[in-house]
Amino acid sequence: MNDERQLLDQTILLSLLVIEKVFPILGQGYKEDLTFQEFYTVISVSYFGEMKMTDFADDLGIKKQQATRIINSLVEKGFIERSYEESDRRIIRIGLTPHAGAYLGDYFKKTALLMGDSINEFSQAELKELMDALGTINGLLKKI
Repeated sequence: MNDERQLLDQTILLSLLVIEKVFPILGQGYKEDLTFQEFYTVISVSYFGEMKMTDFADDLGIKKQQATRIINSLVEKGFIERSYEESDRRIIRIGLTPHAGAYLGDYFKKTALLMGDSINEFSQAELKELMDALGTINGLLKKI
């Protein structure tokens, strides 16, 4: 089997395992008043920081109209705030509100407890190995 096929096989396996093992834990932490897309948006803006609306749509690979609908809903729910560039009012920037920051703080605390329950069976060496592997995978995936 060639390298490309092995990479594809391992990537698919990783994706399936994340969906099977990790998503259920992560999903328990967010409130039902957010759709998965809205939750993913809040997490994305948290990690990547304030950004232009066009960059947000491009990064998620969605149409600008769809991005606008998601952001409008999150503005109404108090999670996202919009600002306009002074030099060009057509450029819209989005960022998190303090409410979103508090929400994510609660989410991370709750999810950390749930994850802790799941990894209690790991030895310290296994936990370090997993953390190192995830760090490597995340670093390499950013290059794709």
